[in-house]
Amino acid sequence: MTKSEFLSQLRRALAGMAPQEISDIITDYSAHFDEALAAGRSEQQVAHALGDPARLARELRAEAGLRRWETQRTPAALLGAIVGLGGMLALDVLVLLPVLCLFGVVAFVVGIVLFAFGVAGFGLLLSGMFHWGHFAGITAALSRALAGIGMLGGSIGFAALLWLVLEGLVRLLGGYARLHYRVLKPVTES
Repeated sequence: MTKSEFLSQLRRALAGMAPQEISDIITDYSAHFDEALAAGRSEQQVAHALGDPARLARELRAEAGLRRWETQRTPAALLGAIVGLGGMLALDVLVLLPVLCLFGVVAFVVGIVLFAFGVAGFGLLLSGMFHWGHFAGITAALSRALAGIGMLGGSIGFAALLWLVLEGLVRLLGGYARLHYRVLKPVTES
């Protein structure tokens, strides 16, 4: 996405805000693009780093509504803050929360299956180790032991993969939560 496409989408998504606020926001993001271009980054890299203009507009609306309410404390400012936060939090409640719950259930079920697979592999390994008899029994016991080792190793490997995925998800959610915190924290004047 180019600078002009990003700013155009951002301007459309900010429609309904005060014209001066929109102009200030567009000027700030235009300057952000210019600074990044001067530093050698492409317009596409900057747009990708900034994210979706519609999401950004929801966050900016919420932030502007909260700032207006903190300074004016009027019913209209309160309504603006509620609407702004509602737009930002609608994504969390309607989209992110169900996806997160579904992912949690899937991760739990996969974890249980991997644990059961590991226990079965360990049991197969033990049964192979303690059933050495005649030659036909040795090959069967050896194949059971090797299958048990494979199942045990596979369950450990997939459990490690599940752990990495969960760790990455927690990192993403932490960044998302920090973003909400930056929007919602009070502005301290120095």
